[in-house]
Amino acid sequence: MKNNSAMTKIPKGYTTITPWIISRNTARLIDFMKKTFDGEEIARLYNEDGSVGHAEIRIGDAVVMMFDAKKEWPDTPAFLRLYVEDGDAAFRRALQEGATTMTEMTDMFFG
Repeated sequence: MKNNSAMTKIPKGYTTITPWIISRNTARLIDFMKKTFDGEEIARLYNEDGSVGHAEIRIGDAVVMMFDAKKEWPDTPAFLRLYVEDGDAAFRRALQEGATTMTEMTDMFFG
């Protein structure tokens, strides 16, 4: 049997797993998530050089953490599956905010 003491250390409002995005422009990513998915910014901390060292945004009942990549780091892809009331509207807002379509939206058996 595993020790469940780690479960009691999860901060209120957070879940067992929290996505963490390494971004080239975290400030822009936060704005995008706020406008596209009605995200609520929780925190934004800056490094001495002005880059974002840590940020958090709540979308629905989930928190997404993020920070700016160092210039010498390779790009790091990130994928998030979001459940929203109106996928078509969210997709349109994402495009209006500068998102690039990789695939068209489709209806799938799982949602």
